[in-house]
Amino acid sequence: MRILFLAWRDLENKLAGGSEVLIDHLGAGLTARGHDVALLCANPVGEPRAYRVQPNGGTVGQYARAPLAYLRHFRDSDLVVDVANGMSFYTPFWRRRASICFVNHIHTDQWDQWFPKPIALVGREMENRMMPAVYRNRLFVAVSPSTADALEGMGVDRHRIRIIINGTNLPAEPRPEGPDPLFVGIGRLVPHKRFDLAVKAWEQVRPHTGGRLVIAGQGPELEHLRSMAGPGVEIPGKISEADKEELISSAWLMVHPASHEGWGLVITEAAAYGTPSLAFRVPGLRDSIVDGMSGVLVDRPEDLASTWRRIAEDPALRARLRVGARRRAAACTWDRTVDRFEEICEEAVLSHHRSLRVAPGAWTGPDDRVPVGQATHASPDEDDRPEFAGIPSGTGRRTLHVVRTRPDLSIVLPAFNEADRLPFSVPVLADHLATRFGRTEVILVDDGSTDDTVRVASELLQKMPLAGVLKLGRHAGKGAAVRAGVARATGHQIVFMDADLATDLEHLDPLLASLDDVHIAIGSRSAPGAVTSGVTPSSDAAHRAFNQLARTTTGLAVADFQCGFKAFRAPAGKLLFHLLNERGYAFDVELLATADRIGYDMREVPVHWRAVRGSHVRIVLDSAHMTWQVTRIPRRSRGSRLRSSQPLATIEAVSRSADLDSDAVVALLREHLPLSAPVVPRDQGALALLPFVTPSEGRDLADALEQTLDEVSVLSAVLDTEAIFAPTAHRLRSALAAS
Repeated sequence: MRILFLAWRDLENKLAGGSEVLIDHLGAGLTARGHDVALLCANPVGEPRAYRVQPNGGTVGQYARAPLAYLRHFRDSDLVVDVANGMSFYTPFWRRRASICFVNHIHTDQWDQWFPKPIALVGREMENRMMPAVYRNRLFVAVSPSTADALEGMGVDRHRIRIIINGTNLPAEPRPEGPDPLFVGIGRLVPHKRFDLAVKAWEQVRPHTGGRLVIAGQGPELEHLRSMAGPGVEIPGKISEADKEELISSAWLMVHPASHEGWGLVITEAAAYGTPSLAFRVPGLRDSIVDGMSGVLVDRPEDLASTWRRIAEDPALRARLRVGARRRAAACTWDRTVDRFEEICEEAVLSHHRSLRVAPGAWTGPDDRVPVGQATHASPDEDDRPEFAGIPSGTGRRTLHVVRTRPDLSIVLPAFNEADRLPFSVPVLADHLATRFGRTEVILVDDGSTDDTVRVASELLQKMPLAGVLKLGRHAGKGAAVRAGVARATGHQIVFMDADLATDLEHLDPLLASLDDVHIAIGSRSAPGAVTSGVTPSSDAAHRAFNQLARTTTGLAVADFQCGFKAFRAPAGKLLFHLLNERGYAFDVELLATADRIGYDMREVPVHWRAVRGSHVRIVLDSAHMTWQVTRIPRRSRGSRLRSSQPLATIEAVSRSADLDSDAVVALLREHLPLSAPVVPRDQGALALLPFVTPSEGRDLADALEQTLDEVSVLSAVLDTEAIFAPTAHRLRSALAAS
């Protein structure tokens, strides 16, 4: 993956702080994992590192230069990480591909500390309003739960916020604290760090403890702090890493009176040497410090000196805090941080592909979904030990949710402005389903209706136990609506039918019975034995012409491509709709053409169909549009766009014993897989293709199954659909067709 970081400063900048250290570790860690990483930032830049660093002008001018530099040097990047230090680069304005907004902390009163009021007001508005608006369809990365809360308070949807934390490296051997009282404060000497409070509190502490207070760093507050320094205070300015290590490891206490932080990297660095911290209970610091274990938090400036003195005069308390600080640091490793960020990068890139994007929707029906770990009886990953307090499990994204008991059948009803027809069709469907055995799930997908479709449908479906409305945020097209419904469906068989129920429901059972022999059953108005009524000559002519064009284009001997009455074995249906590109009325043609390319068996089932008044299809305009859609389907199939834009999450199960052959592994995986997915033999094991599951969710599922199944080893991966449609992939296609 090619990853570009856009950041305000390089690590060698004299004002570099925790943000720059974090980006440096992420860049180096991702490079070590095989990614091509670059950093674009303002001058000055330091010596060459593991990743490429490209200077981009001055502190302010770089924001205007960034789009040009991107086009000149980095336009092939798979992902751009916009590190927003108060001011974002607003990457989505000038790049359509994947990007992430990376936020250490919200700057709040820092705008007033650094700029005149008019400029501060503009800066706050750009950070609080413009940044969330520009990144409204992208992921945000926060470096602490406090920063995530602040982003949510600004209007960023929580489901788009991912969390990582600053890591640290543990020294091989912990050192004891120095024999003489030593207290340190390390960081950029800027107003919001408030080291002046530490200098003032020291005047009350020193008469009782003696010793030294060393405040190291550089920044605009350096000379002011030196002017305040009294007896026992040393302010050396910038120090070397060796001197910093010596100070931290010998110190009795890290004093960090900042008004807020993203996380507080120096807190974790001190904890790695066993040095506890004293700080205020403010965003970031309340996350990095476990109060009473790795340090102590106070609420008011007037409590700083008394608490400081209490810690300094209690050796037993300091010893306990030193042990807790080491435990805390051990829970915060750079490897874990880089692993989580790599997962976020992968999610951002793959979810940006159109193929993985299902039209977002809100579900109004009953929902008994649970995290996949609960459904598979895997033990939970969450660790409630105190050293893990404030450290999010994973990245903060929502994990894969599944149902414990899958229904026999899922029915998907796409609906667009159907408020007038639903009161007639839904009761008919409810009455018919009441006569059938088994559990049936009904998903009515509202395709951005402008009438009362949602209200009417919600009221009508209340009487059905597994029914509800999936409300899409906008009108996306019939193909997109059916795809969204299939993505949500959990049944062993899936049917989609038009919401007007133009096809007589007496044909539902024959349609489903056909799935015993084939993967796809196609309701047909043109197959021998079919009966149609109420069709006008113009619509009949358009219907015949369209089907002739579809047959000529695809080479399929299908009499009726577009009857809204089709049934699927759920694994095959899920896979086909995952691969679907067409969002409009011609989606059926692409669906069946893709099924034929894989080798799925299909059968047409004659139906009784009657025209229902109020159709939204416009004979002339929509016929022309559908003709254009059909003619581009072969181009998509032959080209690379389909293969490169349709990645699939997969899991592979491999037997731990020679006694378990591949057929047995396939059966075992199918039995324990809590969702619909094709499972086929692969080498000595089994491969499951996971439609509509992100790679991150695939890892969740693989981890849960690994804990549940003793007989096999379970791994997660990503499969490009070239592996399905490539000429050399006939074995995989044959296995899918045989499943």
